[in-house]
Amino acid sequence: MFRKILVCTDLTPGSEALIHCVAVLKSIGTEEVILTHVIHVANTPGLEDILAQDGKPVLERQKKTLEEQGMKVTTEMPNGLPAETLAEIAEKHDVSAILIGSQGKGIIQAATLGSVSGKLLHQTKRPLFLARMDLLKEGNSEVICQRMFEKVLFPTDFSETAERALDYLGKIALETGCPITLMHVVAGKEDDPTARSHEEEALYLLEAKQRRLKTLGAAEVTIDLVHGKPAEEIISRSKNGAFSIVVMGGQGKGFMQELFLGSTANEVARHAGVPLLFVPARS
Repeated sequence: MFRKILVCTDLTPGSEALIHCVAVLKSIGTEEVILTHVIHVANTPGLEDILAQDGKPVLERQKKTLEEQGMKVTTEMPNGLPAETLAEIAEKHDVSAILIGSQGKGIIQAATLGSVSGKLLHQTKRPLFLARMDLLKEGNSEVICQRMFEKVLFPTDFSETAERALDYLGKIALETGCPITLMHVVAGKEDDPTARSHEEEALYLLEAKQRRLKTLGAAEVTIDLVHGKPAEEIISRSKNGAFSIVVMGGQGKGFMQELFLGSTANEVARHAGVPLLFVPARS
């Protein structure tokens, strides 16, 4: 399912933690990595060659680390606009997914805030793993990476794209045996008649998805139906230690359009306490 992935590196020391996280993806079938660093120089012609010369030894060292993890590795160091170039490379190599960090210091700075990660979420047609670099830098990288598929939270808004994400989730559960929690957030207070009606409908849909996941191979699937604001509830659960990854689907032509009432995706990507897997809408 995720046999070949694009790993985005900015070659900073912080990106080393992301490189070491790749090994855990072997549990979901990853065998090959396209290790990529994009060189972008806006107003200094000729600097590209210097940056490429300086960056090549670091890229080769990271390649060696991945090969020691048992991966087949191809390196790319193109010039261009980072997000656009990464999306093009993902298509060129027909990767199964993209792994990128957020809140780093180079091309992977501050996801969802107009930088590379946010733009890539909008543009790519490929599933995207996003890991907050500040979490990996706090000495937790080994624990966070090793338990990535230990227990999955799947928030759903019952959209078509959420259904697509559910297919990926079923395959992950089949390959890793991870327990899954299906979550839906009902807007409004519990005593609101409209909210109660929505709750009954949501529970019916969640139970249907629970049965579907078990058919796809999931061994343990629970339901979490709550009232509140989607972003707050998802972030809260991602930080309480009960989950190791959040899997979410997008809507519209790109992930940034109208997922969980528009701004929820941004908030979750910015503040989640665990890695994320975003599955984009069908192109």
